[in-house]
Formats: sequence, structure tokens, C-alpha cells
Amino acid sequence: MRVVLVITKGELGGAQTHVLELCRALRDRCEFLVLIGGGRQSPLRDALASLNIATESIEPLSNSLSPRAVTASIHQVVQHARSWGADVMHVHSAVAAVVGRIAGRIARIPVVYTVHGFAFKPQFPMLRRVVAYSGERLLASFSKHVICVSPAERELTLRLGVPPANVSVIANGISDNSLRADPSREPPTLVMVARMAVQKRHDLLLEALRLLRERGVNPPRTLLAGDGPLGGELREAAKAAELSCVDFCGDITNVPDILSRSQLFVLLSRYEGHPISVIEAMRAGLPILASDMPGIRALVTDGVEGLLTSDEPGEIAHALQRLLGDPGLRGRLGAAARRRYELEFSASNMAEQVAAVYGDAARKPGRLFQELVR
Repeated sequence: MRVVLVITKGELGGAQTHVLELCRALRDRCEFLVLIGGGRQSPLRDALASLNIATESIEPLSNSLSPRAVTASIHQVVQHARSWGADVMHVHSAVAAVVGRIAGRIARIPVVYTVHGFAFKPQFPMLRRVVAYSGERLLASFSKHVICVSPAERELTLRLGVPPANVSVIANGISDNSLRADPSREPPTLVMVARMAVQKRHDLLLEALRLLRERGVNPPRTLLAGDGPLGGELREAAKAAELSCVDFCGDITNVPDILSRSQLFVLLSRYEGHPISVIEAMRAGLPILASDMPGIRALVTDGVEGLLTSDEPGEIAHALQRLLGDPGLRGRLGAAARRRYELEFSASNMAEQVAAVYGDAARKPGRLFQELVR
């Protein structure tokens, strides 16, 4: 089977990791062509090249929804998909989903759409929510099948009018490795792997660390892996708060290694779909401290694989103090996190389910597709 994957950007991130893991797990069963927005160089393209996966750049494709860029992107995707002889098109991330679904209609290729997180959730600004909802509603029938990474995203998909039979929940999965953390080791090191953007509330973590010191608790060594538009601002905030315990690691490629040398993983966010960074931490056997929201509750049960918290810095500081002060608790939560990864979040489990969706999409074109080929 020939599958064209379309993604908006090739930078480091959860959707990109998902695409990479999918290609790695299914490369012996599918021929993939990955269309990546932007220039010809990106971490995703380099990683796919190491697997001998074919890639092409769609230079006009970006987070912009300008009519000219979208039209040019659609044209290029149609050309690549037709010349590749694609059986299925699989789209990822918001703008690529717009471009890919329209391109699939024009090229008469059934489209599978993986929702990594909708942009019409309450945490988004009103204008963005209205635009996102309107676009998703308009294009809802353009997909043969919609894959949601969590039950919460499925509920939102059904509100768009997509028939339940055309929606599946398939959890993100990642391949295993041999690197394991020792959560009970002292002194503990805390790690957060996230892009430094508004969505990821690094500021809450910095404030919680400051509160720990106010309470007479020495803040732990804290590794912030990732970079982004707020990087400079966060560095200044840490300096102003005299948090010398915080190391800004920037974008890194050795995430499994840094996780294996840590004792606690933290992710504080405004919103999440099904964060792969949490699954990576679970794979390493790390306890999780994360925001209490639907996308994360699908991964972590409070008190079992980790602790869930509100976005109130005092509550975050209290949870940190509890975990930092109890090596046994960290060890138990970390072991449970590793067990859950093994049961639910392996790459092979994810890939088998996605392959079944591909097969169904290729065999049974949807109503819209049937109308087009008459």
C-alpha cells in the first residue's frame, strides 16, 4: 500500500514524533511519501532519511492560512500524491489537515485525518476558536476516517457531525529502548521536555520552584529541554528569581538519555491532546507530575502513574514537595508508569491499529469519494 503523509512542519514535536514512529513501525508493510511544510531541511526529514523514507518539501505550507499559500500547497500536494500513486493520504496537524483534505478530494484519494488536538478548545482565544471550529465543521466530511489520540478528542470530533463509525481512538505509541530511570535516586533531578511557547506553562514551574525555596525547601536541579519563542523571557525570569538550579538545555536529540538520568518528569500545559513527551517519560519509568486535563488523564491516573495538579503555583509546589521528599513514592509511581507504557503505548500497538484504518480506507471509499469518482 502506498501512503502519503502530510504534516505542517518538520520541527521537533509530538506530531512529528508520531509520524516518525508510524513510518518506522510500518515501513515493511507500506510505502510512505512524507510531505513536510517549509524548507528542505528539518529534524523530521533527517530522521526519515535515516529510515530510507521518501520525503518532499511543500515550501508554501506553514501555519499561515493565507489563500495564496494554501492554494499553492494544495496544488503541490495533489501533484505529489497523484505522481506517487497514493492509495491513502494521512494528514497531521491543523493546516496540513486543511490542505490535505482538500487535496485528497481533488486527487480522488481517501483521506485519514489524525487529530493531535483541536484549536477550538476553551483555552484558545475566541477568534481562533471560531475560525478553527468553522474550518473543521466545513471539512468534516472530507475524511474517510478520523483518528483521535484520546477519548476527549473523539467527543469533540463527534460534535462536528462526523459519524461515530468513521472515528477511532488510537493512542500515540513510541518504540521501546533500553534506557531506564532510577526515580528513587537521591538527590532527585526534575525534567520538563516541551517547546517554550504559551501552551506549555514553564512560568508555572518556575514560580512553584520559587515557592519551594520560600518554604525552606531547596529547589531541585531542573532541566528544561526545548526552545521556542518564550526561551529568552523564561531565562530572564529564572535569573530574576535567582533559580540557579534551572538548566536551559535548548532543543536536544537525546531525550531518552536525559530522561534516564532524571527522577521526576513535569509537564504543565494550557491544553494537550495526547502528549508524546509524557509517554516518553513513562517509557523511561519516570513518575509524572502534570496538568489535570482530559488529554493527560488519558495517560496518567492521579496517584497511580503520577500526580495531577491544577495550574495554581501553590498546589504545584505542594505536589513537588511531596514527590521530592519521598523516594519510595517516586519509585512506585515510576514503576506503574513503565507498566502502563508497556500495556498501552507501544509503537507496534499503535501501528497495527493505524494499518487497519489504512486498509479499510483503501477498500471502502467514503460517500464523498464515491460521488467524486462517478
